[in-house]
Amino acid sequence: MRILQIVSHYVPAYHYGGVLHVAHSLSKAFVAQGHDVRVCTTRLKDPSEDLDVPSGEPVDVDGARVYYEPVRLSRYWGLSPAMARRIWSQLEWADVALIHFHYQFASLIGGWASRLRKKPYVVFTHGSLNNYGVSSRSRARKHLYLNLIERNNFKGNLFTAYHSEEEMENSLRFGDSKVVPNGISPTSFSGPPPRGSFREKYPELKGRLVYLYLGRIDAGKGLDLLLPAFRKLAAARDDAHLVLAGGDERGYSSRVRDMISELNLSRRVTMTGLISGPDKLGALIDSDVYVLPSRSEGLSIAMLEAMYMGLPVIITDRVGLWRTIEEQGCGLVVPLDQEKLAEALHRMAADDNRAGMGRKAYELVARDYTWDTIAFNLVGHIRRLTA
Repeated sequence: MRILQIVSHYVPAYHYGGVLHVAHSLSKAFVAQGHDVRVCTTRLKDPSEDLDVPSGEPVDVDGARVYYEPVRLSRYWGLSPAMARRIWSQLEWADVALIHFHYQFASLIGGWASRLRKKPYVVFTHGSLNNYGVSSRSRARKHLYLNLIERNNFKGNLFTAYHSEEEMENSLRFGDSKVVPNGISPTSFSGPPPRGSFREKYPELKGRLVYLYLGRIDAGKGLDLLLPAFRKLAAARDDAHLVLAGGDERGYSSRVRDMISELNLSRRVTMTGLISGPDKLGALIDSDVYVLPSRSEGLSIAMLEAMYMGLPVIITDRVGLWRTIEEQGCGLVVPLDQEKLAEALHRMAADDNRAGMGRKAYELVARDYTWDTIAFNLVGHIRRLTA
């Protein structure tokens, strides 16, 4: 199958987080299964810099042919006339387009061009339609954008892809829908650093029970609940330590640092900033528990990575896959409540079965949430719909 992916940002623009990881991981899995993959994207590296890649000619990235095009005028929206022309020409070649929606120019032009070209296409929402996100940030502007600009793109697709049943239940719905989960690539966990290397880099972790939050530092992630809850645990246990690892797109890190200071947790909380590669693997290896107290979450790749590394999890019931995690005994699920979160932190610290939870977490992800499995099932579903 000839698959065209349309996405605002692509590797190595890691500043932009989860969406490009999904697109890249799918590309690699499709290529490994014998499909021909092309990608239309922008040259954006971050809000102020561009990637050092050529424009106007394809770049081979893990077997996929990637076209990086320059952005004009609005870097935030990713306005790129060159990418629009590239999408139009590549759609003639493609059997199907996968469009990654994130309120950006790429998804708008991708859906519009696919409909004009009469090409089947799938729209991945990446949590962008969840009710919390739509209502809490620029509500009127987002509803206007969806209803006036993107509605036909959603209605004209093969289906809209959500990352979990929970996300689909708590999101705006347009047309037919299907769960296409996030996943992990087992090969990315090969050659890990030695156990203890992350703790050696951060000596304050030595001999501690480490709770790890790995993800974007953002107001929607529930860190304002996690820090007061962890303070209660820290007052009861001298060995508890919290690591906050992740990049910051909207300047929320300064607020988090203020909260840490106000709660007198400076010696009990470590902020690492964005980590990747061996540093991220080291953090997963040397941590004891993964925590994600998010207010709204599709299906966190970071959580799946932690589970694959055998970490038990503490999550809220606003996080995708929470029902399965609870049923399979992979960790603790709590409502969006500071007291309940504090209780879960205490329970996990005292639970002798943390390793058992971690084994169940690994088994679940290894069985059902690898990109090879996800890509294979996705292509099969598309073929059935377009037969």
